[in-house]
Amino acid sequence: MRSLLVFICFIGLVAGLGAAQEKKAESSPYDPPAVVSTVEAIYPLQSIASGTVVLEISLGDKGEITAVRVVRGIPSLTEPAESSIQQWKFRPAHLDGKPVQSKMAVAFSFVPPNVGPRV
Repeated sequence: MRSLLVFICFIGLVAGLGAAQEKKAESSPYDPPAVVSTVEAIYPLQSIASGTVVLEISLGDKGEITAVRVVRGIPSLTEPAESSIQQWKFRPAHLDGKPVQSKMAVAFSFVPPNVGPRV
């Protein structure tokens, strides 16, 4: 009987801790930035390259882009990715309900268009 009581108390304690952690996770003080609108990157016709360009963007507290850094570039594809990202719109990150500066990574995947004759 005593071991059953200890077991029930243990289950109650674990359930209570789980509920407390779940409540804590729901009320995070940080809300990350969000993409509001995008513009697709245009694949340059003179290129035959493919791959992924990764850019790190710095956002101001109004969601405006303040800086772009190339994390991984491809010579003929980096410029179209940078040109595209400059036209994107963002909602700023929030900390404790107040807008703050932030950074985020954005990846652009490029595949050459299939323009040859069909076989």
